[in-house]
Amino acid sequence: MIAQLPARRHHLITLDSTAWDQVLADLEPSSHTYQCLCGWQAQGWPLVVSRQPGELRSGQLQVGIPLSTDWGRQRLSLIIPQTRSLAWGSFPPAHEAQTLLPVSLAQNWLSLCQHMQTHGCTAQVYGSYGWELITGQGYIREGSDLDLLLPVQSATQADRLVQLLSVASELPGLPRLDGELLFPDDAAIAWREWQQWRSGASRKVMIKRTHGLRIQSHSDWPEHTPTVESSHAA
Repeated sequence: MIAQLPARRHHLITLDSTAWDQVLADLEPSSHTYQCLCGWQAQGWPLVVSRQPGELRSGQLQVGIPLSTDWGRQRLSLIIPQTRSLAWGSFPPAHEAQTLLPVSLAQNWLSLCQHMQTHGCTAQVYGSYGWELITGQGYIREGSDLDLLLPVQSATQADRLVQLLSVASELPGLPRLDGELLFPDDAAIAWREWQQWRSGASRKVMIKRTHGLRIQSHSDWPEHTPTVESSHAA
């Protein structure tokens, strides 16, 4: 897969050896960070695009690596060269989280994923559950949220998905469901905050984008938002 710029939050990237050499060049080889990054590189695991700070120079990209429990549960933040040699990917589809849930919840979880698909949303799982699926390392702890990325095309679709998630959240034993609605214009809103805002329980909502965030106080939200061209190709 060849990168097409610009990158967006939650996209996964795999660095080539040249890019890794640039990342590691300024680090002390005996440092914990260096050792963790070498281990990450050796496994071929991806990095995740984070919100981009305004002070980045042209051609730079900020990415993150959340370390597992065995590696100290730190989140490393890196500035990498944004080149066409990067391979791009996505977090696992939500239905794969079934393997990390109790057997008693498997059918309910798959049913929820199918209902989301019926409403036009192919959800992905990120956070602790997503990274444990990707790496096989220990990320999930007691009380860990199950975070979902929810691509939506319209406010109506978002409302329907939130209703599904709200009902599913009442299932006994299911981890707390969290995550973001992702609109075509790169706007991302926590689904629980969207629910509060749309119901009138909250007067403001936080909108995250790859290049910043803002608070929206008025209740107007366009039914359809402009599409931002995809930043990676399969």
